[in-house]
Amino acid sequence: MIYSLHNLLSIKKDVKLTHYNQQSSRYEVIAGLYSLLNKLTEDQRFSLLKLLIQDKSSEYLLKLIIDLSDNQKLVLMNQLEEITSKPSKYDRRKYPRKDCLIHARMSVKGRINSCFILDISPYGAFIDTRDGFSLGQSAKLAFSSPDNGKHLILTCEFVWSEKQGVGLKFNHLTSRQLNSIRTFAENKQTVYEINS
Repeated sequence: MIYSLHNLLSIKKDVKLTHYNQQSSRYEVIAGLYSLLNKLTEDQRFSLLKLLIQDKSSEYLLKLIIDLSDNQKLVLMNQLEEITSKPSKYDRRKYPRKDCLIHARMSVKGRINSCFILDISPYGAFIDTRDGFSLGQSAKLAFSSPDNGKHLILTCEFVWSEKQGVGLKFNHLTSRQLNSIRTFAENKQTVYEINS
């Protein structure tokens, strides 16, 4: 059934329907579709939904979310933050990462580069940089802690890289450095409603 629907949906939109004549109103078609949808099993409806939205699920979810009340949006955002902050059972990281945007300076072999920390945990960080570094190479990362403003200088090494940046593993953190990063990484953000 779903395969034939896929074929039907891939046909041009100007195809004339033979089952409904020209006199059938748009509302009759919608009512007929509603009735037929209610006859589908939940699995069939889910398969149909996946077929209809294809790879645009984020766009369709956002359209649904826009229709929610402001309070419902805030509740949903809090729930999604809680869900996404929990590490997946497949996540090999020892500590969960916290998304952020922290200006930092990185020193590699005496050369200092300006960069941004995009996520951080007590174990490591993801740095937005276009500079090429060798895996295993040591570096120093300096930034101000967002939770208390104290200046941190961390010893780290490059453990992976991609187009958007590099992954760093922190080495030999002091208890003060570890607590500062842990406090920031585990702190839930407060959501404010802006009234205009």
